[in-house]
Amino acid sequence: MSTDINLVSRIDEESLRRARRGKVFNLIAIMFLVIVGLIAFIIFTQIKAINLQSIRDEQSKVLEEMSKFQAQQVKLLLLNNRVENIDSILNTRKNIPSVVDGLLAKIPENFLIVELNVDGDSAIVSGKSTSLSTIGELIDTMANMARKKEIIKSLTLTSLAFKKDDSNYYISLKSDL
Repeated sequence: MSTDINLVSRIDEESLRRARRGKVFNLIAIMFLVIVGLIAFIIFTQIKAINLQSIRDEQSKVLEEMSKFQAQQVKLLLLNNRVENIDSILNTRKNIPSVVDGLLAKIPENFLIVELNVDGDSAIVSGKSTSLSTIGELIDTMANMARKKEIIKSLTLTSLAFKKDDSNYYISLKSDL
């Protein structure tokens, strides 16, 4: 047996403080863990409390409405495309009434039109007159129009004839529009 009795504890006060601090920190850490767990549980129950089926139903309704709008958008795009194509055709097409009006305005008074044929790219004017000067005036007027590129671009005399039985000069002119 030992005759020495040690009355001083081997654990000093500093290590006791450290142990207490460690226990306090452990307690705080456990409390934080419990608080975070509770918050996660509350959020989870709130999410589950919301009816997910109603959200899915509303999502499908919104998607269905969007698909209707997409179909309308496709129809609108097709319609706009058709309108643009029609507009481009109308812009490139010759205005036949204005061409006819322009040609008729340049024809002399004593000239009788037998045929006036206007196609997309050409016009044929055939007629008769008792005076050769009226025929000359018609040719001069049409040639000036072709030179100025007013209505016609070119002019071709296809026929010029005189018939004794009715004393008329017959002429046929072809022009490119």
